[in-house]
Amino acid sequence: MGIRFFRENKMKCAICRNGMTENGYTTVLLEKDYTTLVFKNVPAQICSNCGEEYVSSEINRAILSRAREESGRGITLEMLRFAA
Repeated sequence: MGIRFFRENKMKCAICRNGMTENGYTTVLLEKDYTTLVFKNVPAQICSNCGEEYVSSEINRAILSRAREESGRGITLEMLRFAA
C-alpha cells in the first residue's frame, strides 16, 4: 500500500485557530551542514485563513528518507519533485 497523500478530515488550524485546513501542495526546504534540498509539490493540509502548512507523518518520513539518500551523494543544492 502506498502513501495516502491527503487526510480525509479537515482540521482547525493550531496556529491561528480561525481557519480550517484544505488539501493542497507546498514546498519543503531542508538544510543540513552544506546541503540544501528543496522538495516541490509536497501534499499538505493548508490553513484557509493564515496559510500554515501541515505535512502528514507519512509524507514527512518519505521526505526525510529521500533527504538521507540525496545528502549522501555530496550535493550542495538539489531541487526535487515529491513523488511517493
